[in-house]
Formats: sequence, structure tokens, C-alpha cells
Amino acid sequence: MSLLRINLFGGLEIRQVSGESVVIPSRKAAALLGYVALTSPRGISRSKLAALLWEGRFGDNARANLRQALLTLRRVLPQCADVISAERDDIRIYPNAVNTDVQEFERLLQSGDLDTMARAAALYRGELLDGISSTSCAFEAWLSAERQRLRMQAMRAIADLLDVGGRNHVEIAMTFSLRVLAADPLQEDVHRTLMRCYAQQGRRADALRQYDLCRTVLRRQVGATPESETESLQREIRRMLRA
Repeated sequence: MSLLRINLFGGLEIRQVSGESVVIPSRKAAALLGYVALTSPRGISRSKLAALLWEGRFGDNARANLRQALLTLRRVLPQCADVISAERDDIRIYPNAVNTDVQEFERLLQSGDLDTMARAAALYRGELLDGISSTSCAFEAWLSAERQRLRMQAMRAIADLLDVGGRNHVEIAMTFSLRVLAADPLQEDVHRTLMRCYAQQGRRADALRQYDLCRTVLRRQVGATPESETESLQREIRRMLRA
């Protein structure tokens, strides 16, 4: 049985087996734990962690910072010695000591089964490690790439659900879509997915409101206009509304 449950979607939430929450008071320690949990159970060299969290400066200062982050984790995590292995050269999570929502999300998506898709949708609560930031450009680059990778998995799941069809599938696709847009409102193809979902449910006014939201977000955030596919879709929905 795992000793800790770590939820990484929508922030960083750590719970003991008992259900009690654990708070990480240090931003760097939280970033360290999030990264190590995602790469578990592979060991990560201390030099790589320094490059990631302290811009590669693995001198005395970086060593002291890494030690301090590990001390913070040992202080606040129950049974830390049974969870994190901190050897001289590398750091790792012990196998089966931790389970994460990201690992479960990716596992569930592989099944292609409707019920497991619904469970995956419930896990995708927001951006990976939302609110966890770092002054390190290397960490921010890694985090951005991981967020995009997981978002693309969610978007592929949305497409698969809509290909299958059916009311329940559409509702699950909508759940995924809304969570993807909450994380990245500039995903225009996901706006189109929601427009189609609303139209399939006969909610054509909601579909057009989604188009208006898409247009507004694009204009305000990047000074762009909707793609021709989006415009064609909204014209088709307007014709259906008048029919």
C-alpha cells in the first residue's frame, strides 16, 4: 500500500493514507517533491536537480539549497525515510511508496473504456502543479512541456469520446473540455469541441455563447480572430437555430 497520495493536477495536494493533508511550506521543496514524484521510481542525480531548480549552479550554495529542501520534506512528510531515498548521488521515490493522480490519469486513458474515461476526467482538475512556480527557467520550461503533454492527452481523449458518440460520451467530453479550457483558454479546437457538444444536445444558444467566449479570449489575449473552421461552425449553428 502507498504511504502517500500526491495530487498534481490543479496544484499540489499531499495526503497520508489516513486522509490527513500535508502542507509543504517551501516553494522549492514543493517543486522538488512534484518533480521527483512524477519521475518516480527512477533516480534523479543531484546535479540534474540543481540544474532544474537552481539553474545548474551545483556549487556550495546549490548543495545547501538542495539539502535544505530535503530537510523541509523530511520535517513535514510522515514516514519520509520510507518515501524518499536521498543517496549521495541521486534522489528517488521508493517504489510503491507514492501514487499520483497523473500516473492514474495516464493509466486510465490507455484503456479506452467509457467508465475509466469518466474517472480520468474527474482527475484532470487543472494544470499540472498549478500555482507552483520557480525562478528557474529550466524548471519552468520542463513544467510547460509537461503541462502541454498532459493537455494533449486529454484532448486526444476528447476526440476519441466524440468519435464513439452517445449522450454519455458527449457529457464526458464536455467535462474534459471545460477543464482543458480552464487551464488554457486559447485552445481554439477545444472551444469548437464544446460548441459541437452543446449543439448535439440541442443547446445551440450555449454553443453560440461558447463561440463568443472564444472570440473574446482570442482578441483580448493574443489580438487574434477565430479560425475559419470556427467561423464556419458558428454559421452552421446559427442556421440550425433559425431553422
